[in-house]
Amino acid sequence: MIRFQISGDVSSRRTGASFSLAGLWGALLVLGGCVSSTPPSSQAMPESASAGVAIVQVSADAGEAVYKRACASCHDGGASQAPLRAALTALPASRIVSSMEQGVMRVQASGLSPDERQAVARYLSRAEANAPAQGVTQAGLCPAGETGRLGPVLVSDWGMSSRNTRAVGRETTSLGVETAARLSLKWVFAFPNASRARVQPTIAGDTLFTADQFGVVYALNAKTGCIRWSLATEREIRSSLIVEADAAGQAMRLYFGDYGGWVHALDIQSRSLLWSVRPEAHAQTTITGAPRLHEGVLYVPISSLEVVAAMDGKYPCCTFRGAVAALEAGTGAVRWKTYMVSEAPTRQGLNREGAEMFGPSGAPVWGSPTLDLARRRIYVGTGENYSHPASDKSDSIVALDMGTGRIEWSFQALGQDVWNAACANGANCPVNTGPDYDFGAPPVLVDRPGGGSLVLAGQKSGYVYALDPNRQGAVVWKAKPGRGGIMGGVHWGMTADANVLYAPVSDLTAYPQDAHLPPQSGLHALDLATGRILWSNVLPNTCGETSWRCSPGLSAPATLAPGVIFGASLDGQLRAFAASDGRVLWTFDTNKEFETVNGVRGAGGGIDSAGPVVAGDAVYAVSGYDRFGQKAGNLLLAFSAD
Repeated sequence: MIRFQISGDVSSRRTGASFSLAGLWGALLVLGGCVSSTPPSSQAMPESASAGVAIVQVSADAGEAVYKRACASCHDGGASQAPLRAALTALPASRIVSSMEQGVMRVQASGLSPDERQAVARYLSRAEANAPAQGVTQAGLCPAGETGRLGPVLVSDWGMSSRNTRAVGRETTSLGVETAARLSLKWVFAFPNASRARVQPTIAGDTLFTADQFGVVYALNAKTGCIRWSLATEREIRSSLIVEADAAGQAMRLYFGDYGGWVHALDIQSRSLLWSVRPEAHAQTTITGAPRLHEGVLYVPISSLEVVAAMDGKYPCCTFRGAVAALEAGTGAVRWKTYMVSEAPTRQGLNREGAEMFGPSGAPVWGSPTLDLARRRIYVGTGENYSHPASDKSDSIVALDMGTGRIEWSFQALGQDVWNAACANGANCPVNTGPDYDFGAPPVLVDRPGGGSLVLAGQKSGYVYALDPNRQGAVVWKAKPGRGGIMGGVHWGMTADANVLYAPVSDLTAYPQDAHLPPQSGLHALDLATGRILWSNVLPNTCGETSWRCSPGLSAPATLAPGVIFGASLDGQLRAFAASDGRVLWTFDTNKEFETVNGVRGAGGGIDSAGPVVAGDAVYAVSGYDRFGQKAGNLLLAFSAD
């Protein structure tokens, strides 16, 4: 397998290499952790993740002791960011060690010796229970000689248009109000040994492209779920694989970012790596939002894991700045990069554990960029500042020039929002901490029937804003369909047509001052002219007593087909809502075990971050999310109305 060597060069890249088709190893990236450690420099670059980590035999008692001392306070439910222990047990021991040595846990686990890391990994892992049956690889492959079709491209990216409307029309789907009610399960694919499934599929012809948390790219038969080919990469992939078509409309390349902050271009026919670039050198860089491709340029949102690294009181918090970069699609060369925090961080003093503090920092860009081709602008949403001093483009919608990256205007919904995962009692928690009210959902651009345009933005505060792009982002209206909270409001994405905005809300938690307000978890329709709420379907909580964090909240982005909105909730339910009044037309429970087409043991769980995809007469959705105490799972499901 190819091992990408991470360089400190901002535009470092490799070209012409091929991915391994055999190995499925990659860096495990488990978010969270409470191990006391001495961290590396915030600018130090990690080594590439090992393809396989040797695990020595250690006693169960030794591993249990390490877990109780160093891990249990977070992974037994004490930290909302950390996966529950049940999710970790599904992972091979080698991947747990890889996470602690090269993955997101490297800061938190740096205080453990190599023997201690191996001991706790062996103690936790129960992966044998999820291993594929003998001969499963052959069972999951498509019949010999099947090549499939790569055109036309039906769903090329996360937002289903350059405007991130997440709406598909009759040219893409035959589904509607009547046919949606007849959907039935056609096949289920399970990602081996995975504890989360968050890559939203893209579709070209009868081929579906997706990836898993270990960096394995899959090309599946969209009709049957069999594996046409797979490629093993080094790091977790979290968002859609962007499809580029040739002049004949056939898919020819895939573009994607990974958990380590690398952007890659793959040739589909040869299955070779065309280039690989890391546009931001900061050690904690990651890419969660899907890049956006237009006319030979790839626009890349840049976020980071530093918000979690700050949990360690000895970590020098914080120096990362969110950014957007424009790359040449043909070569990966960086055309421009614009930081969301314009001022470079400087030393601000020491925290109570003696570690240096830096700022300003933060304002990560979590979501896919929105393109305004008429005005030649890019719109992105930003998150909170990680450290003081606060900046003027955190918790903001920012408009950039497509050609130069120059910031044209910005709208800040909330100033002085300074927060990181050390809050509320860690040494790196900022004084006068903010509420962490990100714009994680990408803006949605719509043209109004009577003229004019709106940039629509949903925030974790529960507010939705309509901004005028012709008046420097002036607020046209604002509404509050959600209660809001650190895990409330709008999370990952809304959908819209020319008259109505459909906002999924996940009011999972509330701040004390809002605890008396009822949660508004569900789907809400807002009139685009006024912001008036046309209807709301607040979903009932049917979770009962569970050991995991169950909720009816719609955290995943919604998708609009003619007359129907498809949504997915944290309790594992898929639903089709009538666009006219919000009534539920169809429901399917993914929170159970399934027989899978590739023979791997498969079970669903919470659905978060990746929304349903609609193409032809089919709906595709992933299930399973091991973050924030939610239920792990490893599924990709396909439904059809035929």
